[in-house]
Amino acid sequence: MKRFSAYKVDLLIGVGFLLLPLLLYGSVTLGGRTMLPVDNLFQWAPWSAAAPAFNATIPQNHLITDLIIENYAWKRFIVNAVQSGEIPLWNPYLFAGAPFLAAGQHSAYYPFSLLFLVLPLTKAYGWFAVSQLWLAGVLMYVFGRILRMWRGSAALAGLVYQGAGFMVISTAVFPMIIAAAVWLPLLLGCIEKIVQDSRWKIVWLAVGAVALGLQIFAGHVEITYYTLLLMALYAVWRVGGTAVKLFAVSRKPLAVGRPLAWLAGMVLIGLLLGAAQLVPLVEVGQRNFREGSASFEEVLGWAFPARRILT
Repeated sequence: MKRFSAYKVDLLIGVGFLLLPLLLYGSVTLGGRTMLPVDNLFQWAPWSAAAPAFNATIPQNHLITDLIIENYAWKRFIVNAVQSGEIPLWNPYLFAGAPFLAAGQHSAYYPFSLLFLVLPLTKAYGWFAVSQLWLAGVLMYVFGRILRMWRGSAALAGLVYQGAGFMVISTAVFPMIIAAAVWLPLLLGCIEKIVQDSRWKIVWLAVGAVALGLQIFAGHVEITYYTLLLMALYAVWRVGGTAVKLFAVSRKPLAVGRPLAWLAGMVLIGLLLGAAQLVPLVEVGQRNFREGSASFEEVLGWAFPARRILT
């Protein structure tokens, strides 16, 4: 009964992580507004002809235009295809046609994208943002509890993570970025449980593999790259910290390498789960019509200064 009461507190905290997202996005979920920057369309024909009537000659924010001219178009294309009983493999509206499902950023395979199929798109973006910020808070709370943090401390960590500027700003224009980033705490938590030599290693391996697969389906491969890099660094730190203890007890090299084998298995299975999106993405990337539009040296010039590695 005590354990059930403890879990009940965790459940209440999990529900509580809905408060901040609903506070931030109440007007575009429960209210009558939408997250879509429709006023940005007035920059181009045919909408520009009606701009004076709506006093919308200057968009409020040029930087979020991609949400309406790109992401909305993807979601509308998916909805139309599903309603027609078709698989949106090919986009006939871009040039003479281009691969669509292989590109990945549409997040069509991501389970939370069901919101775009069951809700009007004008409302779905708001509820999607709420769902992902809620998930970010919950998963950071789980990670904190795995690290044996007090509930209050873990809840604060979850609140800080879900309310981080990166998270909130990403919802305004790049839903696929936040959808990928929310899985990082859970993946680090799975590494921690496996390194701790938990009796439930196989369960945590499965949870981590599914989380990595879902992150790939979220549709932003750069975030997956960053996540794998952080996972590797965290694993090296944690395994390195326990390697001496394990070797001192067993004197067997296998005991030191066992956590690494489990972690490698988790990543491999996760990549295999996400292969339905990852493999076509790699293939279509090799035939990208934008290839060669910028040199490698030019791309390097877009990077932050080396001193920013400290922050």
